[in-house]
Amino acid sequence: MSVANREIIIIPPKTSSSMLGKRNRQLRVASYSRVSTDFEEQLTSFRAQKAYYTDLIMRTPEWTLAGTYADEGLSGASAEKRPDFMRMYRHCKMGKIDLIITKSISRFARNTLDSIGYVRKLKAMGIGVLFEKENINTLEENSEVVLTILASLAQEELNSLSGNVKMGKRMAMQEGKVSFQYKRIYAYRRGADDQPEVIPEEAEIVKRIFTGYLAGKSVQKIAEELNDEGVPTQTKKSAWTDGTLRGILQNERYCGDVILQKTYVTDPISKKVKKNNGELPKVYIKNNHTSIVSREIYERAQQEQSRRSCKKKVSKNSITEQGKYSGNALSEILICGECKTPYRRVVWTKRNGEKQAVWRCLSRLDYGTKYCKDSVTVDEESLRAAIMKAITSTRNDRQMLIPVLTSHLERTMREKASGTINVEQIEQRIAELKAATMELISESVSSNTVGQNEARLKAMSDEIKDLHEMLVQYRQTNSTEDSIQHRVDEITELLLQEPEKSEYDDILVRQLIDTIQVMDENTLLITFKWGQEYRQIIDTKVRKLKRAA
Repeated sequence: MSVANREIIIIPPKTSSSMLGKRNRQLRVASYSRVSTDFEEQLTSFRAQKAYYTDLIMRTPEWTLAGTYADEGLSGASAEKRPDFMRMYRHCKMGKIDLIITKSISRFARNTLDSIGYVRKLKAMGIGVLFEKENINTLEENSEVVLTILASLAQEELNSLSGNVKMGKRMAMQEGKVSFQYKRIYAYRRGADDQPEVIPEEAEIVKRIFTGYLAGKSVQKIAEELNDEGVPTQTKKSAWTDGTLRGILQNERYCGDVILQKTYVTDPISKKVKKNNGELPKVYIKNNHTSIVSREIYERAQQEQSRRSCKKKVSKNSITEQGKYSGNALSEILICGECKTPYRRVVWTKRNGEKQAVWRCLSRLDYGTKYCKDSVTVDEESLRAAIMKAITSTRNDRQMLIPVLTSHLERTMREKASGTINVEQIEQRIAELKAATMELISESVSSNTVGQNEARLKAMSDEIKDLHEMLVQYRQTNSTEDSIQHRVDEITELLLQEPEKSEYDDILVRQLIDTIQVMDENTLLITFKWGQEYRQIIDTKVRKLKRAA
């Protein structure tokens, strides 16, 4: 049987469904608009966008209006925070929309995750997005390459804007500008010249809370009394709770001071708020406004809270009572000079029934002499006296200590510094690259050469990203150095102004000392937080445990 001649037939591609006006029926087209501020001129633009797209769709014979969707408000960083955007997306999934038309990528999404994610989901449903300014239809070939680059630029702009806002807020903090949220603070209201004004009847409640707490009452008891008497809260609706009272007791604003930047926003997209545990500098402003309680009463309340937090319930079978005293400053900083294991507080009962608190190496308690042969048991009274002597001695040597602190600061700053950069030149280069990128994109789309220019576009996008990261690292370094300087200033002021004390102060110890090593039966090696090491003799009531036979 003979075989017919081989023949090759080219089947032409089907016309893309994304080509406007090429379907047998009208395309169901929806418009999406958004503004990111509530200024009057922006709202005027917002209304104009809706009117423009409604008219455009109605005047195009191949289109039929599927709806107009619009969001207005301050937060446009995440799609989930734009209700009309999500309503439009639900209608797309229901098959009510064929094409979405919007002004630009920045109006559709403000970060790469939103833009690419939603475009791909819509594309999988056969729904295109037409970005009018960039002349991109997401169902057309090569559209995603351009979209990725443009959306990345939009995200960098958001990061830059967020950085500018943060910088402005921090400059305002350093200048002492304070913002009061009067709806959230009890006993204060907005007064003349925008200054905080005390509400007399509520101020008496605040004083009562501090006085009762220092008199030995629990926050639960104080809350119970206020609720029984029908004393109104800040909201006038809810009841007094333990948490509310602790918030008042811990709020420095009641003694007339203000701490700024207690929290910070981790990134401009998620807007997640995190407690500032030293990652960024804080600003402490004394005597900012009229106080309700004295600073002495406020500080005593903080000491009392620290003291009470140390006394936690513990199992009856606990030998070392570690859980009970885990809040004690010494539990965190006292270690064995031989095995470097933490010390723990133990209460001995003598034959006459008298109690004696001592500190012992945890390894010795758990394993005997297996790992730690020569640990020393230290009487708590003698230990505390030795620590306070060391603190007093360093205070007496303050003239010698301040140059040491300054030298330590300069050394730390040099280690952390990553070199100086010209911020103005980098910002100018970023602007030039963005302009060149937009020009190349426009040219590529017009001439259908996106594929040929993809490498150049990616290179420019990568350079913009690298330059932004360089600026972020530079600013973070400066913030770290500011934080170091602020911390050293705090310690120096404390050492210069703190009155001499013989009585043990747990809060002071926690502030000043990094570690304490029990070296032998006579000596402590104390390392302060600024790096200075100090050997202190222990006077009495110390005994070395004999080795097991």
